[in-house]
Amino acid sequence: MKPRREIVELGGERVTIDDILKDDPKALANLKELREQMEKNLDLFTYPKDRTTQGTKKIKQLIEDARRDARFVKEVAKIATVRPPYSYRELEILYVVYRWYLRNLKAFRAKYVLKDPYHKLKESLCVKYGIDPVLFDYLRHDFINGRLEGWDFNEESSADVCVVEPQKYRDEPEDIHTFHLKIVENTEIKVYPIKIKVHRFASKRDILDFIDKQWNKISPYLSKKRKKERKLSREVLDVIWENRDKKASDISKLLENELPKVNLQYFEINKILHEEKKRRGVGK
Repeated sequence: MKPRREIVELGGERVTIDDILKDDPKALANLKELREQMEKNLDLFTYPKDRTTQGTKKIKQLIEDARRDARFVKEVAKIATVRPPYSYRELEILYVVYRWYLRNLKAFRAKYVLKDPYHKLKESLCVKYGIDPVLFDYLRHDFINGRLEGWDFNEESSADVCVVEPQKYRDEPEDIHTFHLKIVENTEIKVYPIKIKVHRFASKRDILDFIDKQWNKISPYLSKKRKKERKLSREVLDVIWENRDKKASDISKLLENELPKVNLQYFEINKILHEEKKRRGVGK
């Protein structure tokens, strides 16, 4: 059986790695040697396959739809050519100030916090008994007042093994290293407006029960618009779309030759083209 060559997308075209390196004999020789090593040691290059969730499928569909949406491509073209409104010098000043802050914060922690035996003890107790630091401080305070064993958990806390935490209310992260990363995080908050923290002792049943019972707190942050799953594969849709200038009868013949398992009537092909025009932002 002829080995399958790795195919990549370059400049809008699908080419093999060998095609890219054809003018570089040394790189081709190294690639050949690497392939031989991989064939002799298959176990070294085998990794457990991740389970594909519905969320992963949805993200993939969102990306694939965006790539094929004429409106999206048009807007990306604007961003690709725009220059930032700030100068490199202005940005460098921010880098210097923030690096100074991080260095001093790190030095302070190393000098005081991390060497403090009580801090280490508190951290180990929190991890061992599954108590978050805020609740631990409640327990510590009540111990001082002689009411540790009689403490009413419901008095001061509604803690759970999961916590709904709207990201717009979160503290500024301390380990940002660049101005650009902060921009990325601000954007991420708009795409992922909420996160759920899961306790290390939580079970699958705990998490599902939490989501079911706390859904009214989660849903306001989510879009009411839902992405419909496509009934046909991306391969079928692309064949139909790439031949959209042809008649439905001609497209049907192409499908019979390229994807014989697919059986679509003419009206179904026309309906698919109509829906794809709307999805891709292409005028009639």
